Amino acid sequence: MAAELAVAGAATRRNAKVLALVATGHFFAHFYVIVLPPLFPLLREELAVSYAALGLLLTMPSLVTMVLQTPVGFLVDRFGARWPLVIGLGIMSAAVAAAGFATGYWTLFVLMILMGVGNSVFHPADYAILAARIEHRRLGRAFSVHTFAGHLGWAVAPGTVVSLTALWSWQAALAITGLCGLVVALVISVHGRELDAPAADADPGATPREAAQSPEAAPGRAGFALLFSAPMLLFFLYMVMAAVATAGLNGFTVTALVNLHGVGLTAANAALTAFLTASALGVLLGGWLADRTRRHDLVLVAGFCLAAAVLVLIGLLSLPIAGVVAALTLVGLAQGAIRPSRDMMVRAIAPAGAVGTVFGWVTTGMFVGAALAPVFFGWLIDRSLERWVFILAALAMLLALVAALLGNRRAQQARGGGRGPVSKSPS
Repeated sequence: MAAELAVAGAATRRNAKVLALVATGHFFAHFYVIVLPPLFPLLREELAVSYAALGLLLTMPSLVTMVLQTPVGFLVDRFGARWPLVIGLGIMSAAVAAAGFATGYWTLFVLMILMGVGNSVFHPADYAILAARIEHRRLGRAFSVHTFAGHLGWAVAPGTVVSLTALWSWQAALAITGLCGLVVALVISVHGRELDAPAADADPGATPREAAQSPEAAPGRAGFALLFSAPMLLFFLYMVMAAVATAGLNGFTVTALVNLHGVGLTAANAALTAFLTASALGVLLGGWLADRTRRHDLVLVAGFCLAAAVLVLIGLLSLPIAGVVAALTLVGLAQGAIRPSRDMMVRAIAPAGAVGTVFGWVTTGMFVGAALAPVFFGWLIDRSLERWVFILAALAMLLALVAALLGNRRAQQARGGGRGPVSKSPS
């Protein structure tokens, strides 16, 4: 009994160390994505450029990430995830630190391209590490902590950058935050040997490549044929539609509430804050849930249907601000809670040796959806169709749900499985 407890304790400590390293890197990746927007008023004046030009600085990292994420996934599956993660975080951090010394717009433009190069490693590398190194019975919670760390990076970035700017300057703010990421990259490189270790339940005699595959990994094709199989295309579509809904709500909830329900700007921003906070907390709840059910498809059904129904009510009914805040809080909880189950479903359809490739490919759909949504939802606002912001966000959620269910079913059929999702039951 004492020996078993010692082994279990060692496994728990290893899981915690792996998760801490990966989640910290993910925190900085999300932090850096929105490090420039709080500085736009200052940058516009100092660089003498338009807001459209500044917006292009945000577009470039997303475009570069979209192009590189899938190729990086192949590299992760071929050579391992640890060093791509270290190098990616190092490039991203160095680009942000160097931006603090930029004296012109085009220097920032090139640095934002480099930031996109660094950002392209996180989804394929992080998910490959977690899927291979975390015990399966804790994998849902690990996915949820990883996602929550990214949300936390978004949440603290504006306040941190503005505070550092007030203390010193925007140049110092970028340089300091970039240097922090370089320190984390160094820590991961020094203490990241656990990221290369086999999972607790892996065969001790297996090769590193074999040890990286969890027992529920799906068989199937590899390479580009895998990416264009029906399950992968359907989960890619899922990510696109889910990102359309999220980007539409994140970007236009405030404007829609002000115009549709006549609430004040402060109250509308409070409603958006409630939505984003609840979404982050919902991710943690969803991790607990994902580790206690094998019916991840039903979690998606419940979460998306609840969120879509509430969004339609917000769009159609005249609600007081307290009702709007409560409704958006419920939407955020439901939307966040499905994400760990989503990740478990994607993990379950990934063939052995292709976890990085699969996550790199399907999560590219997030960037596609995020790029498409702002123009479309802005078009709705321009035509005084504010209620359709909520209704069409709900429709996008339902389309995402249909795509996920069809993708899961096609994966079952390919495996010759029966009823239920393709992932195994928790141990």
